[in-house]
Amino acid sequence: MNAEPGWAMHMARYAVPPAHDGYLGPRTKLITAGQRLLLERGDSSYTIEELVRRAGVAIKTFYRCFQNKEEFLLEVFTTSVSGAAPRIRQYIVDATDDPLARLRMVVTWPLEWHPEAEPLSRAVATEHMRITMTSPETIAATRKPYEAVVRELIADAAEAGLVAPTDLEWDAHLITSMVTSAYHTLVLGLGEPDAATLADNVWRFCLTALNGPG
Repeated sequence: MNAEPGWAMHMARYAVPPAHDGYLGPRTKLITAGQRLLLERGDSSYTIEELVRRAGVAIKTFYRCFQNKEEFLLEVFTTSVSGAAPRIRQYIVDATDDPLARLRMVVTWPLEWHPEAEPLSRAVATEHMRITMTSPETIAATRKPYEAVVRELIADAAEAGLVAPTDLEWDAHLITSMVTSAYHTLVLGLGEPDAATLADNVWRFCLTALNGPG
């Protein structure tokens, strides 16, 4: 199943909540500006001065919202990755009524390659690798919303008699880890696999592990 416009673009579109009554607070302005700079630069090398100019706020406002740049970058990453999960889940649920198709979508959609999303994908993957070294607890926290969607959709497919997970919690955790690793392999060009083949094989492996149909 194809899903447009792709995981990365949906993540960018839905990461920051929409403005309430047209008003964006300074914290949201800063996070939104940080996401745009991350996309443009491909990394987090921009300065706080560049950030506040882009956000249209005073530098003292930045320090009222965040203690330092690292705290801000953790917030940008967390918001970008985990903040999109509920809306992406809704997109999947609205796309099809088939529990197995929904499960396939949540597993393979992050691995579908869309050239227009490549800068964002690389920027997010690069930040993921950097933050893994500086704040592994942040990475663990950002995985949870996606893992929760995976677990929910496995449970739905199991209830429909389409899969038979041995241990729902562990299966959801391991599938999340596999998809994350495959995403980095794809985005960072580690071995340069064909995206469609990679997605198909990850799904085949997951379906086998869940005792799904052959």
